[in-house]
Amino acid sequence: MLCSLVACTDPADPSTDTDPSASASTDSEVNESASTQIKYEKPQDVLDASPHLVGLTDQKNSRIIVCDLAVEDWSNDAAVVWEFKDHRVHTAAGIKFRSNEIYGGEVVLFCGPAGAGIISYETKKMLFFTSNVGENPHSVELLPDGTFLVASSTDNLLLVYAAAAGRVNPVQQIRCENAHGVLWDPKYQVVWTVGIDKLCAYSVSGGPQRPRLTLNEGMVYTTSQGGLHDLAPCYGNPDALFVTCNAGVLLFDKEKERFTTAYPGAYYGSKMDYVPGTGNFVDNVMAMTQIISGKTVHHIWCTNVVTMLIPLDRYTVRKITRIAPNDAYYKLRVRNFDYQ
Repeated sequence: MLCSLVACTDPADPSTDTDPSASASTDSEVNESASTQIKYEKPQDVLDASPHLVGLTDQKNSRIIVCDLAVEDWSNDAAVVWEFKDHRVHTAAGIKFRSNEIYGGEVVLFCGPAGAGIISYETKKMLFFTSNVGENPHSVELLPDGTFLVASSTDNLLLVYAAAAGRVNPVQQIRCENAHGVLWDPKYQVVWTVGIDKLCAYSVSGGPQRPRLTLNEGMVYTTSQGGLHDLAPCYGNPDALFVTCNAGVLLFDKEKERFTTAYPGAYYGSKMDYVPGTGNFVDNVMAMTQIISGKTVHHIWCTNVVTMLIPLDRYTVRKITRIAPNDAYYKLRVRNFDYQ
């Protein structure tokens, strides 16, 4: 683990103490942004310095929301800056933000038991929807050419939908064990998936009318950490991505082809048992939903807590939380419409 590079002890108060591993991010390059160069006195100073918005699937209230992490009191929707409430997003699991010319610009992707779709962020109009999504869909992706993807966990499928209007049935179904995450990689031009203990890359061919994904046999990576659950880009470093698992949050170094804990806040992030969704901002602030046994709400896989890991400088990371008493979250995404 990263924290083995320095002397580490469990802090008495993890919500306010320094991350002793923050200076040891040597295994993989991380985003060298202003927040890691400037000394901040407290986490709120970092959050107030630039926008920090996150998208959440609120399963209790059948909605997708965007919240402002800079707002300290999340009761009564005080932090909500955008909301989409509809029966089609009931118990929604997957969520992503994308900018796609075919669908007119900034969109929100979602998937859940009721179906999967694409929502205009500006107008909140449903631009695409399909109810043919398999059993227990967990993640969704939209390729730049309009190809739509859904990872369905219970039936072990990666579903591929063509971009043409009216294509609500998948044109390809790929067996993907315990499919929990799917992510387009614009630099490496592959689709990443995760499930059980494997991170896999698929090449894309056929064009938007007849898309086809093929497993890249040379890009299948296994980790001893089971329960691979979620994928997120590492904004600021296109040669890395975040993978959540039973051991918290890992960073996968694409160039060195290995899993690491070389990111600011890994002292905390790598000790979390169950993280359904995570992401980072370009200033290295990380946000995540963390499921803690005995402290769940609505469902055993939901929480009303958002956890943040906030660098105050190059050497200091603080862990703080936001609590929404009336909500029940599953996935979390930073509101960044870029693919990488």
